[in-house]
Amino acid sequence: MSNNKIIEEKISKKRNTLKTDRLDMSFGELMNVYEDADLFITPEYQRVFRWSDFQQTRFIESVLLGIPIPPIFVAEDENGKWELVDGLQRISTIFSFFGILKHNKDKNNSTLTEGEMVKELKGTTIETLPLKLKTTIKRSVCRIEIVRWDSQEDVRYELFNRLNTGASPLSEQEIRNCIFRAYKVDLNQILREIAKDQNFIEIIGASESKTEQMFLEELALRYYAFKGCGEDFPSNIPHFLTEYMRNVSKGDVPFDLKTEKEDFLLLMKLLNAKFGKNAFRPNSKFALYIFDSIAYALPKSFKDINKNQDNIYNAIDRLLTDKEYADIGANTYSNTRLKSRMNRALEIFKENA
Repeated sequence: MSNNKIIEEKISKKRNTLKTDRLDMSFGELMNVYEDADLFITPEYQRVFRWSDFQQTRFIESVLLGIPIPPIFVAEDENGKWELVDGLQRISTIFSFFGILKHNKDKNNSTLTEGEMVKELKGTTIETLPLKLKTTIKRSVCRIEIVRWDSQEDVRYELFNRLNTGASPLSEQEIRNCIFRAYKVDLNQILREIAKDQNFIEIIGASESKTEQMFLEELALRYYAFKGCGEDFPSNIPHFLTEYMRNVSKGDVPFDLKTEKEDFLLLMKLLNAKFGKNAFRPNSKFALYIFDSIAYALPKSFKDINKNQDNIYNAIDRLLTDKEYADIGANTYSNTRLKSRMNRALEIFKENA
């Protein structure tokens, strides 16, 4: 078979695993769908509504002037309901202005600032906006791109990943949380709960933007994934994490939600008490490779975290000052370097077990 034929068949096969649709809806119709709970926004994986008053005014002004706006993307579940995937800021601006926003209710009934083209918009609210202009907004049409519920989740993941190419794309973890919802094992929920733990928050010291992009949730996922990782070290970390989350969520990999959560939170409590932010910072800056190394080596060396506090502390102290480990380097995530780093960490932890 020729290479061209192989390419054609593979593309055809992949196209058949993705079910999409599109339609045009007015903002008035979208508001009705939202209020009927057939369109929902999941704050756990969507960014918070953070557009400034200027950005919100600019968008409302664009709608009023008939300036074309980008489409929004939704994922349809098996019950026919839509979950917003991309377009949170635009949709929330409309819902907020009309006072129907269900999350961030304190931002409802927003007040417009001076417009770029219509300066007289300054101080306008939904109550003071002329009826004709309210109707203009409600009748303005928005393109809806729909990913159907029977699309394969791996293809949906790629679609969401590639669609989000704007100024504020979804992070890998935000997409995972979108895809692996309502599965047999709700790993999403545990990751979200862990991300709210104060000890974990203090140790990592993530910026506001990193927190919004679900960096803490991804770190917890990394811990579990590397904890369960054998000698076959992944070369593609994002793919490795996605596969692990898929397998756990489907129940293909044993995972006790309650026990795993308790053990992780206990570890963060112990590390915060002893090291604080220095737990993963050999040179003041957070080192992801050290977090991954500890996630890989510690659970394989200590089955009971609570009974091995001092040994764990000593192992981490040694890891942070070990010249052989430091000389391996951390600039790349090549498979060889990853394996060497993990194996050296495991040696250190087992020597202290």
